[in-house]
Amino acid sequence: MNPRIWSAVLVFSLYACAQSPSSDQAQPVDLSAPTVDLIDPGMAPAVAGEDGWNYHRSAEADLDGDGSPERVVLTARVELYRGRPAWDDGQPWQVYVEAADGSRTYLYARRLQLGALTLRISAGEPAQVILLEHLPDRLSLYEIHYRQPGQAVAVARYQRTLDPRGELASPQLP
Repeated sequence: MNPRIWSAVLVFSLYACAQSPSSDQAQPVDLSAPTVDLIDPGMAPAVAGEDGWNYHRSAEADLDGDGSPERVVLTARVELYRGRPAWDDGQPWQVYVEAADGSRTYLYARRLQLGALTLRISAGEPAQVILLEHLPDRLSLYEIHYRQPGQAVAVARYQRTLDPRGELASPQLP
């Protein structure tokens, strides 16, 4: 099976298994779910396309329910070789929301050793940021509720320890 299809099936399966209402309408943050801090305080904020942060993907969605879309950006610090990322054994990754006024709210800043990060946007209004963090020994699904510039809450919807041995241990990098 194509690795990209497998990744998409895995993301949708994990999200479907998470305990959430069946409605497409956004729900308040489930306070019983563990909130997590996804920011490494030792990592300086990055901007996609600047200072070696060459891999980036973005999406637009109304995250705060005000009727205007915000831009969500995933970026990794990696060199490009012939236009493709030259992944090494670990990369710093960051995710931020850029408001219409250009202000940025950082949601995620971590170095992933032999790992990858996938960004998705939930259906419904307001939309939520969904991050799938895949490491050789752990799989995590985070849901981030963005309220307004400077305010966001991340909850861990799924975390599982994995067997880090063998060919299947390393995630498929984009």
